Amino acid sequence: MEFTLNVQPNMQAITFVDQVMENYMTVYNLPYQRELRFVVHELVINAVEAMEKFYTDCKEKIQVQVTQTDEEIRVTVTDEAKGIDENDWEKVFQFDVHNHTSFDRGRGLLFVKNMVDHIWFENITETKFLVGISKKIHA
Repeated sequence: MEFTLNVQPNMQAITFVDQVMENYMTVYNLPYQRELRFVVHELVINAVEAMEKFYTDCKEKIQVQVTQTDEEIRVTVTDEAKGIDENDWEKVFQFDVHNHTSFDRGRGLLFVKNMVDHIWFENITETKFLVGISKKIHA
């Protein structure tokens, strides 16, 4: 099973992707449904927020690609908002309770990392950035 969604970077896209993922996981009776829905939700929110900061009048889309095999599910979310600098990739998984900006922002990718088997980042072009996750669905 494989599908791709191309959505505008807005709140309706978050709701739409949430609903598609819920329906997909229910129809295919996938394990870890709650965790996977949360992970995809967080990745799409991050992409929407990044696109809103990067573009004021955005014609670019966010792409969500889901690939399922017998063993695992892989999800990638790609946006056009430059992404995370490669030097900061490991830093996004560190949470400092003494940093007061960390209380309301920045914990999403840390939670995502702890709910999946693998997370990766890829700078596709100067502006196009991909976040991918994989989760084993059968032993």
